[in-house]
Formats: sequence, C-alpha cells, structure tokens
Amino acid sequence: MNKRLTIPSNKKLLLVGYVILVLVIGIIIVVFLNSQDTVSSANSRTVPWRHIHGLGIEPADRTILYIATHGDFYHSHDGGPPFKVDIVRADYMAFNAPPTIGIPLYASGHPSTGGNTGLIKSLDGGQSWERVTTILEPPVDFHAMAISKSDPSIIIGFDSGGRGLFKTMDAGITWDTLQYPDVVSALAISPNDPNMAFAGTGKGIFVSNDGAKNWTQLEPYKGILIFALTFDDNGILYASAANFGLLRSSDLGKTWESLKGPSLTITSIAIDSQNKIIYVAGYSSEGFQEVYRSTNDGASWNLIGTNKES
Repeated sequence: MNKRLTIPSNKKLLLVGYVILVLVIGIIIVVFLNSQDTVSSANSRTVPWRHIHGLGIEPADRTILYIATHGDFYHSHDGGPPFKVDIVRADYMAFNAPPTIGIPLYASGHPSTGGNTGLIKSLDGGQSWERVTTILEPPVDFHAMAISKSDPSIIIGFDSGGRGLFKTMDAGITWDTLQYPDVVSALAISPNDPNMAFAGTGKGIFVSNDGAKNWTQLEPYKGILIFALTFDDNGILYASAANFGLLRSSDLGKTWESLKGPSLTITSIAIDSQNKIIYVAGYSSEGFQEVYRSTNDGASWNLIGTNKES
C-alpha cells in the first residue's frame, strides 16, 4: 500500500518562500549583468565603420557632432562614443551639416542597393534621407561639396566621375555646370561672401571670387594634395594638406599656420567656433579610421571613435 507524503503547512510556506527568493536573486543577477553590458557598450569607442567621409556640427545643439561614413550615419554627443542613427544604411560620400538652424543636412553617395544617390537631404538629424535631385543620369556622386552659410540655397559639388563641378542657387531645383581647376578633393565657401569659394585639389588650393566660375591658384602649398577644407563661423579657413597636416589661415589662404594634430592623415574637419572645439577625422598610419576632438586649439586630442578593435 502506497503511503502519501504530507508536508506540514509551515514547511510548505518555507519552501514557497525559498523558491521565490531564488527567483528574485536570479532576476537581480540578470538585471545586473544586462546593466553591466549596457555600460560597457556605451563606453566603447570602437565602431564598425569603414571610411569616414565627413564631419559636421548641429547649429541648434552644438554638442551634437555628425559623422558621415561609408556605411552608416552616426552622432557623437559632447565628445561621447559615436552611435548609429540612420534607419536605412547608405554610403555618405559628401556631407555638409546645416550652416544655420532650419537648413537640412545634405549628402551624396550610394544607397545600399547600389548606384548613386545624387543629392540627398535629411530633416531629422540623419535618421532618414530623401533625394533632392539626380542632377545627371546616372545620378551624380559628389565626393566634395560645400554650402554657403550666408545664402544656404547655394550649393556646389564635384562629381567623383569627373563629369563636372555643379552649382545650384535655389537649393537644388536648377543647376549650372562650371569650369573647375583640377580634380577637386575638397570645397569650401566663405561664410561672409557667397561668391568666394575655395577648391582643394591634387595640385594645391584654388580660389574663386565670382561664384566658382573662374579660379586662381594660391601660392602656398602649390602642387600639394589637399585632403580637406572648411571655414569656421568667423571666416577662418582650415585645411589638411599632404606632408603638412592640419593648417589654418586667417587671411583667406594667403598665409597659413600649422596646428598640432593627432597622428592621422586628416580627411575631414569641423570647427565649433562658439565653444572653441576642433574635430578631425581621418586614417592612422595603420589604416584605422578615427575621429578626435581638441578643446585647447590642438595642444591635445581626445579620441571619439575608431574602428580599431580594442
């Protein structure tokens, strides 16, 4: 005859309490481990980007740095680790942040499906993008582009296929084809004069005073490859030149001073004039794509992001 085991009621309560305690401890451990993982990833500055093609600052919130890459679009807030924001991946080859509040982000490059995007824009900080125009067929693939701060409807861009230098004065509705001095690697428009443009090439820097119609070569760094050009809000021109690194000119390119930069070949520059911060991106001697910022005029640099595995 089988006997039925009976557990006293007080022991039943103890057993139930024990089970509940084990479950609670398990939940606490899981939450703790998840929080540790979150902190670890939030502090990581290693990002799986391929190439960095542009930097820019959001004028409505200057703590936001935009990072346009070959593959995705990122933000960094107040020098923090970069994080991806675009919903659909693309290659953002040419990128310009808004020069003033209320202006879209502009880029060009390649969609994930292949081909060229033409000129595209974003009104939500780079999360989503829409086509402005193709300009050519097949669409242009700008690798260098600039927007006028004093007249943001003026945009100039150079097609990477060498099909022309293009300019719009109505934010992309109509375009003119212009002469260009050489294959253009960088473009910048003076914030004080929409007719003054600078072009960086493999042969140095050229300047135009008539809206990018005619060009004159500047003597400094003649014959030197120019990787990047940008103006700050005060009209000071910054450049990156092969063998010379990070440069700055306060007289529109007539004379230049060298700045101490990080150990990079700098291909993108962004300047936060209000907070006196310099941002640069480029590739290290080992080929890693990295972003740095300096808050003391280049005396020291802090890493924002890298694709080097730590």
